[in-house]
Amino acid sequence: MNPLSRPFENILITTVDDGPFFVDELFLRKFAHPAPDHGISVICFYRNSENYFLPVCYTNFLPYEGVMLAGGGMTDGRAFEQMPADLSEKIRASGGVFFHLLRFAFDRFKDQCEAYFGHVGDPRSYEVVIPAGFEQTKHKHLLANFHKPLTTERKDYLIEKIHGIGPF
Repeated sequence: MNPLSRPFENILITTVDDGPFFVDELFLRKFAHPAPDHGISVICFYRNSENYFLPVCYTNFLPYEGVMLAGGGMTDGRAFEQMPADLSEKIRASGGVFFHLLRFAFDRFKDQCEAYFGHVGDPRSYEVVIPAGFEQTKHKHLLANFHKPLTTERKDYLIEKIHGIGPF
């Protein structure tokens, strides 16, 4: 098992089939439309009891022409109310649950793509996604994570290519 999938006791980060089954209500609340039914859903769950798993954080990774597009990232603040105070404090002090989810996904998909791209509109997200591995590009809101050695020309090409598809 990937050690990044279990950053804390009773926390599991994993990929799931049919992500909307787990996060559609949360997605509707955050973005006012259903969760995407394509791509690879990465979800962080909190185990509240032996039989109860609560989705805490979600992001969708979509393979696209040799890169991965990360989108729809969200955290459910209400889920933290279900956690013991010491666990939620440990998570916050270590960068937050979205930080851990991104680190897991970057490791999980590292052999499946040349780079990761994200489109971020919420200024608060930068506080998490930059320490997790994304970097700003010259295009507003477009972030990249070049986890493999690439030439400057290749990076520039990929940035312009992804910028050309617009927000995702």
